[in-house]
Amino acid sequence: MSADHSHDHHHDHEHGPDCGHNHDVVYNKVVKANHKVAAVLLRNAKTIELTFDERQEVPHDVKATDGSTLICHLHDTVEVGDKLVSNTNEWAIVAAAKEELFEVARGQKGFEEFLHVAGLNFWPVQLNETGARVVASHECMHMLEHFELKFSTLTAAMLEIVVPELKHHDCCDHDHGHDHDHGHSHAHEHKHGPDCGHDH
Repeated sequence: MSADHSHDHHHDHEHGPDCGHNHDVVYNKVVKANHKVAAVLLRNAKTIELTFDERQEVPHDVKATDGSTLICHLHDTVEVGDKLVSNTNEWAIVAAAKEELFEVARGQKGFEEFLHVAGLNFWPVQLNETGARVVASHECMHMLEHFELKFSTLTAAMLEIVVPELKHHDCCDHDHGHDHDHGHSHAHEHKHGPDCGHDH
């Protein structure tokens, strides 16, 4: 019985891309990295490499490392190590794509001011012993030149974001966003109520 089952599954899989069936596979659920997942479920999992920006807002079409395209409908930000699950119970693992970064050595005049500006602009910054790495952008380059900071360009994965001065600020923002969402849904229910009552 199990042999037949695996054969059928294999057949469906082959059949998928040809008949456009593949489009029905939508990755719409996130399982956080710290959540234990049975190894057997991840045996055939695909890996998707996303840049920092793509992890904040996952694109609709994502290329997996095996060259296939996955369709994602996700509203949450994802982190490296998170797993995505499709409506057909297929799994994909989020990895960090290499992208262009600026590396700025600390100890330069203007370094702290630059970090402050980066924080205000919500630019992803990765701090280490030698300095900071920032996701490359034209705005960022202009700001580095404005502060007359020496920097180098490299291609690497942007992993954890650490901006110590702004930890508190982030918390405030997060709470505020949450309240706003709550208020919004409340307003929606409230609006919905009278309409229903009226029809009734």
